[in-house]
Amino acid sequence: MAAVGLRHERGVTAVAQAVALAQPSIADPPTHVVRIDAIAVDGRGRLVEDLKPADFELREDEALRPIESAPFMRATGARRFAIFLDEYHVSPGAAADRVRAALTRFVDEALGPQDLLVVMKPLDSLFAIRLTDDRESARRAIASFEGRKGDYEPRNAYERNYIAGTPPRIDAARAQVALSAMNALAIQLGTGAEGRKTLVVVAEGIVRSERRRGQDLPTLDGAIRSANRATVSIYPLDPREPSNDATETARMLAADTDGQTIAGDLDAGLRRVVADASAYYLLTYRAAHAEDGKFHDVQVRAKRAGVTLRARKGYWAPSPDDALRAAVLARLNEPRKPAPLEPMRHVSPLIRPWFGLARGDGGNTRVTIVWEPAARVPGDRSRRSASRVQLTALAADGRVLFEGPLQPTGPGAMDEQGTTPSRAVFDAAPGRLRLRMSIQDITAQVLDSDVRDLAVPDFRKPVAIGTPEILRARNAREFRRIDADAAVPVASREFSRAERLLIRFPAYGPADAVPALSAKLLNRMGQTMRELSVAPAPTPSGANEIDLPLAGLANGEYLIELTAKSPAGEAKDRINFRVTS
Repeated sequence: MAAVGLRHERGVTAVAQAVALAQPSIADPPTHVVRIDAIAVDGRGRLVEDLKPADFELREDEALRPIESAPFMRATGARRFAIFLDEYHVSPGAAADRVRAALTRFVDEALGPQDLLVVMKPLDSLFAIRLTDDRESARRAIASFEGRKGDYEPRNAYERNYIAGTPPRIDAARAQVALSAMNALAIQLGTGAEGRKTLVVVAEGIVRSERRRGQDLPTLDGAIRSANRATVSIYPLDPREPSNDATETARMLAADTDGQTIAGDLDAGLRRVVADASAYYLLTYRAAHAEDGKFHDVQVRAKRAGVTLRARKGYWAPSPDDALRAAVLARLNEPRKPAPLEPMRHVSPLIRPWFGLARGDGGNTRVTIVWEPAARVPGDRSRRSASRVQLTALAADGRVLFEGPLQPTGPGAMDEQGTTPSRAVFDAAPGRLRLRMSIQDITAQVLDSDVRDLAVPDFRKPVAIGTPEILRARNAREFRRIDADAAVPVASREFSRAERLLIRFPAYGPADAVPALSAKLLNRMGQTMRELSVAPAPTPSGANEIDLPLAGLANGEYLIELTAKSPAGEAKDRINFRVTS
């Protein structure tokens, strides 16, 4: 499919199109506004551009209606065109060749940058109808067109499964496909746009498909009704040799939608299509009836001698259901507001965050986030210290999983009711999170931002270890405090020899079985210094604990290696930390 623009050409025929564009207004009940675009020509086929409202006579349902305005309009904006290439009803060979040549010239020689076109074939998805200005895709669709009339060999799974059987059954199914496409194109052309819209149907005659009792299938009459509701004019294009007259069905389709049949000289017919859409009078009047959903006959004539008009036979007034449908479609077709630009990734030097990951509910992962101010660089007095972080955690689809302030954690930090929390806890699906942190000082002034992605693992493996958390205490009193559930882990991994660490971590086995746990203290080279005692969790989903006083360790870097084993497998994790004097 493609959208194309056409250079303006002056029309040589007269067209008056009843446009039932009812525009409900609180100020205008019970009547509604109707607009008709009409093209007037003189006896030599030249456009007449100086008519006034008094020069027109308009009757609706035989009743004379006053015309409120009749400005002459030139199509300076985007005109809307659709081409339906009905391959099922065009013979292969010369007829298909003529179509490709004529439509390629139509695209290459009559296009402008603003006009829109969609090119569609029978089996193209109705949900993919899009009017665009992409000329190249229009050329590709036209170049790939081939006639398949009389060729009943299926070419894809859809045709094998749904368009199969005897030739009469296949022809009936193909007719339904073609009518469905015409109906959908007419509706799409009229969505959210006023003025004249054009649908060119390429076929060797239009097939009429009658609706059977109990079947809700498209018919030719239904396609005509959709076109008239959407103010779409249909131009049946017969690619056969000039000696073939248009079929009665094609003439009816053109006449009932204020289009014209195209046969013989295809280029001349397509020029008429452009002319009809290029310049017109827009007649505006008020209907005498309410929006009743019925068809209303309209007749328009020019009072000036020598001027002729051609008019659509009438229009379908909108019903309340139509108004609701139009409002819904307009809302659906509104351009989406552009998403705000995602801030660039940036790791702030002002904070040191820690991210804990454990098994959550329903296959999710429980995420815990805490932070601490980064250590000051000696001699740097210009940098203000971070006092609060405003955290926003976003899922991959943009959903907000957590949003709120966090105060810093530290030795002996506790979560207490009525205060700003020191940690964020929420569940997230395995995948990626986007974390945004606005870093503020004590006066709530923003100092910096931290934006990063966090990989969230899946803890539904047979054996897994959650992220170990570290709590620190400088004396026995603090250690008794951090032994409580409300204690908040620290983000720092640098401790003094005077401190005592409490390390907590969850471990998971298959079907809530408790895996065998072990822990080792390693030096910076990864060599084992000693085994550490692991106090098992009271429940399978609880936290296992390691009590590690640092007084017996020399200054330097260390690791703790955690291991969980079961017959189903093994999991390991390591914690790096530094001991200072």
